[in-house]
Amino acid sequence: MKTTPTRAPEIPEVYETNVPHEERSNASPAADFDYFIGLGCLALNAAALVLSQKGVFFNDVLPGSFILPFAVSVVYLVMLLAKGKVRFIWKKQPAEYLPHRLVLGYVWLVSCFTFNRALPVFNDSADWLSVLIVISAFSGICFAWEKALPSFLRSTLFFLLAVAAVLWCYYAIYLTRIYLASLIFLLFLGLSAHSFIPLLLAISHIRLLRAAWNSYRLPILAGLIIPLLLVTGYCVRWDMLNEKIRNQILENSIRDDSDLPKWVSLGQVIDTDLISKQIMMGGLVYQMPGEFLSFSPNTLNLEKLTQHDPLVLIASLFSTKPDLTQKERISLLDVLFGTRHFTQERLWSGSDLVTASVLTNVRLYPEFRLAYTEKTISIQSNASSKFQQEEALFTFHLPEGSVVSSLSLWINGIEQKSHLTTQTKAESAYKTIVGVESRDPSVVHWQEGNTVKLKVFPCTSVENRRFKIGITSPLAFEANQLIYENIWFEGPTAERASELLSLNFSDEPGDIQLPFKTQMKDRKTVVFNGKYQPAWKASFAAPALSKAVFQFNGKAYKAMPIQAATEAFTPTAFYLDINKAWSKAEFDKVLELTNGKPVYVFNKKMEPLTAGNKNAIFEKSATLNYSLFPIHLVEDRHNALLITKSDGSSPNLKDLAGSGFSKSIASDNPSVRLRTFDLGQELSPYLKTMQELRMIRNEQASLTVIEKMLASKQFPTDPESDQAALKIGNSGMIIVESDEPVQGTAPDHLLRLYAYNHIMQQIGRTYLNGQYQQDSAKLSALVQEADQAYIVTPVSSLIVLESQKDYDRFDIRKSKKSLDNAALKSSGAVPEPHEWALIILFALLATYYTFRNYARW
Repeated sequence: MKTTPTRAPEIPEVYETNVPHEERSNASPAADFDYFIGLGCLALNAAALVLSQKGVFFNDVLPGSFILPFAVSVVYLVMLLAKGKVRFIWKKQPAEYLPHRLVLGYVWLVSCFTFNRALPVFNDSADWLSVLIVISAFSGICFAWEKALPSFLRSTLFFLLAVAAVLWCYYAIYLTRIYLASLIFLLFLGLSAHSFIPLLLAISHIRLLRAAWNSYRLPILAGLIIPLLLVTGYCVRWDMLNEKIRNQILENSIRDDSDLPKWVSLGQVIDTDLISKQIMMGGLVYQMPGEFLSFSPNTLNLEKLTQHDPLVLIASLFSTKPDLTQKERISLLDVLFGTRHFTQERLWSGSDLVTASVLTNVRLYPEFRLAYTEKTISIQSNASSKFQQEEALFTFHLPEGSVVSSLSLWINGIEQKSHLTTQTKAESAYKTIVGVESRDPSVVHWQEGNTVKLKVFPCTSVENRRFKIGITSPLAFEANQLIYENIWFEGPTAERASELLSLNFSDEPGDIQLPFKTQMKDRKTVVFNGKYQPAWKASFAAPALSKAVFQFNGKAYKAMPIQAATEAFTPTAFYLDINKAWSKAEFDKVLELTNGKPVYVFNKKMEPLTAGNKNAIFEKSATLNYSLFPIHLVEDRHNALLITKSDGSSPNLKDLAGSGFSKSIASDNPSVRLRTFDLGQELSPYLKTMQELRMIRNEQASLTVIEKMLASKQFPTDPESDQAALKIGNSGMIIVESDEPVQGTAPDHLLRLYAYNHIMQQIGRTYLNGQYQQDSAKLSALVQEADQAYIVTPVSSLIVLESQKDYDRFDIRKSKKSLDNAALKSSGAVPEPHEWALIILFALLATYYTFRNYARW
């Protein structure tokens, strides 16, 4: 018996499933003139959103950025209401105009996101979420032309519309807690209507999919199920990793046999994938249950990273938080995921700031294997109000052995140079002026890991803020080549910043190698003008070291090459610092080189390797994200050799402050530094600071070099065996201080580099317990040396204040026996006090004899 298809129930939609596509091809006036007006409104609102993010318009009014999109949305709604294509919410909607309602929903959705900038309900969307929102909007727009699409594209379209339905259902549920308040305020301010836009979009999509179900069941089902499966899989993975973290925390608490903070032990073993990172970030970056829907999300100092990620929020609903304090989570993020810049303390927001331009001037002295770099940086504020003040925070990454030697801030259009003072005074002055008085300062502080922290306040949208920082750096020496490493920074985004770069050599260089195209301004100057270039290196031929000296305050400073000499050394015990950077082949080769001598690995305790346990110990140690070798547990320091390798991650020494581990190292006072070979490209931050503080003697070497050294029973001699000589970074040179009463033409940067390394040497292991700050006599001597060289160190900082009264108020004074701020033209010896008297006397006499004849008239 032939049956007649049953007509679907009456649904107020464009679809009627029993009508063939050919009969429906002209039934819907979808893409009519009013629809294209809607697309124009959508484009206008999208442009307004982008421009508001850049602070292009309405900068004088805080909420001004959402006025235009809101007005456009209201006008388009009124137009559709007037033409009967949209009806009031309590009335039945005309099915044939569903495409108009979809585009109207997206016009309002863009207005929602613009309004969210002024009154935040969501943090910025995660990247994948932003892409999904755009795709969902695109599928809604394309629905108007669904009937003109070929079959496979129609299936794809309904798959995307189903995914969009899931997305808007999520947003609708997310906003349920503010629906009541929005209804109340709807009577007074129509702006709260934004809260209901995702709900209305979800309803429209659901009804659309319901009407098309019989024709496109499979793609619709796939579009609904696949997102739910992905969310479920993510939640399962989240819970597994979360459980692993909780178990490790519990295990550490039960064992409690480590002198390290519990987060340090945890950081060695937890996974470092994206989900683990998100678990650690939790409410620090992501909106979480109990925190979401807050009009003031808890972003702390991570405002540049704050995100709204539905996956994170949903997964955290079904899982318990790890038993970690906020400080411990931040420490883990800093060490494992490189967020130190984003967790710095700041007093004001800097979320609207960008780096507009960078001017880099480099003066290179190949004959002294050093360079002086000045970076003048312009900061632009995209704040929506000219009255909004923000604080710029920069972290500059310096080449090994570098030191900050100048700082300037432009105040009222005039360059004001910095004063050097103690780190404590500088921080107190900055916090008082910025936190209480809201006036102009800038300050730069030393940090571990060859970094410095710089702050500038205030930055407003009225004009760009400008500062200049100068860094004195040694040039790395490799295979008769000198390598200049650019100083790069983290801070307000520099994605669109321009850069003017000038490399000026003291003498004509040979065969310069750069990673980007440049122009030769003259024989000594290379210039580049284009997009900001962050991390790069330049190499050129290394000339012989100059014998010229720099003299100051009765002392002379001279650069000398490190002689490739060795000393007799036969290690009686080997210590391996193993982590995931090691390969099994490297481990086996090192064991072979030990020739049966005792080999130890630290695994909660110092364990000797045997034929029976070596593989098990390696497999366990090689899973560690980082290692912290306890040098204080090495007994015979004279005859021991440490072999290490790192991928560049570990806690800093400061992170360990107060722990039993740190106290043990601080109290250890051996007569020699532990000889160390590094198999990798760079030391871990932990060992890097130990090297700077002269707690270890590190040599970077390959397995081949180590094999030759051990076979010949040799180790490179200590270039600092002479107390007046200090090794300078990787430059292959030492700087020697002497009492020679000679004048010289060498740059004053020799003194600055010498002083920095000497201060670090004097601080030594007392850095771990802060004893150098408690010993007033020692601290005074260190500050005096830093002041003479005018450099930023663990005891000194550079600060720029608005007026001399501010310096007087905080007892910040410039020394008369100081090099002062470094400059590009800074070179040669600085005259002594008696020489200044002779110069002044000569000038007076010359002036008298020049003008005496005129005086007679």
